[in-house]
Amino acid sequence: MTKNYLLVVLLVFLALAAMTYAFAEQAYLTATPKVASQTQQQVNAIRQSVTPQSIFLNNFLVSIPAIVPIAGPILFVRVWFNTGQTIGYLAYSYGESPLSYVIGVYVPVGIIESSAYSVIIAESIFLTIALSKGTIKERLRNQTWKSLVLYVALLAIAATVEAELIWIH
Repeated sequence: MTKNYLLVVLLVFLALAAMTYAFAEQAYLTATPKVASQTQQQVNAIRQSVTPQSIFLNNFLVSIPAIVPIAGPILFVRVWFNTGQTIGYLAYSYGESPLSYVIGVYVPVGIIESSAYSVIIAESIFLTIALSKGTIKERLRNQTWKSLVLYVALLAIAATVEAELIWIH
């Protein structure tokens, strides 16, 4: 992994964190008690049967398209918008500020999970560059697999931690 790759991963991570807060704040400000309550009930229902495998599979399926050059990161913004919106509604339903709720979600699960998403989006950016240079086969053969291994490992760790935290509560 090069310095440029790590820098892109860091920048994507910071962008995801900023978007999480912005989307949560927007949802919080426009939430109604009914929508916030429905969101809380839906999330609580999902938590009843959650496993590390189900969390991993869900997160993998919604994020793996982000690796597609050019379109992947753009499409992932929609997934991230929904995540931020849910966080904003939950903050509203629990009577917390969006910032404190985002911080609570980010430590520790969000940091690990967002790192996985940052890796897959960074790889998409580098695949886009390789595509424009005509070196995509080399990128796929020599680097992409490393990003995929790191992405899957981070997603698995995040899913395990998230499930453990849900089971504790």
